[in-house]
Amino acid sequence: MKKLIATVILTLFTTISMAQTITVINSGKAGGSFNARTQMYKDGLEAAGYNVQYENIGKISQAVKMFKASDEPTIMVYANNQVYKQDLFHTENNFIMAEYQQPLYVCRTDTSKGKIYSLTVAHGKGYDPTLLTKLLGDNIILVPYKNSGAMLKGMLGGDVDMMVNNQGKSFKYIASGKGSCRPSTVLPMMVATVIGKNIDISILRSILFDISLDTPFMEYHTTRKLVRPSSTWEKELAVVQTLEKGYEVK
Repeated sequence: MKKLIATVILTLFTTISMAQTITVINSGKAGGSFNARTQMYKDGLEAAGYNVQYENIGKISQAVKMFKASDEPTIMVYANNQVYKQDLFHTENNFIMAEYQQPLYVCRTDTSKGKIYSLTVAHGKGYDPTLLTKLLGDNIILVPYKNSGAMLKGMLGGDVDMMVNNQGKSFKYIASGKGSCRPSTVLPMMVATVIGKNIDISILRSILFDISLDTPFMEYHTTRKLVRPSSTWEKELAVVQTLEKGYEVK
């Protein structure tokens, strides 16, 4: 009888937890890494039995605003290079996992190599102009793009001379044969993260980690040569918090 009761309780607990509603906020536009990763987490949570309330915001500032205001179980794909711009930092209370880390790359077209002044530089809207000026110098014209995919398209089309982009898009640009890219030695390593609130972070951490090992994620990481952290979440958080300080504008 005790075994039967325990089985019933476990079944009820599993049913309740698996039927839980969770809000997944998409902060990225189609073609960008934030969008792609959010879609995979959404699909994984639905496959795990969660009722997903998908909020397709498509803009990081508005997504962060919604995340801060939410009083429901919520997750959002994020990164350490956004924290000062968005005034939302990684803490023990919201940090779920570090998905991968990568250097940011500076790419330049072959056709602009003789150009010294007024170099046009594509960058994501999350980057502070002061940091980019520190990285590239004063003789630049900053051109904000909606996401990493749009920046790559602009470079391939010859719309700009340079771009500051993630590793995956930079490798694609190198493969085009139209220019070169190098890792930034000024901006710190970017760490892609997932944050959450109003939910048991420890349980969600385990579920999302398993989702990140599914085939779609593994293919996404492999094709982009992304490095996955291999440590405890406490150590991952410490690394993220240390690196994000490099994005502070002083």
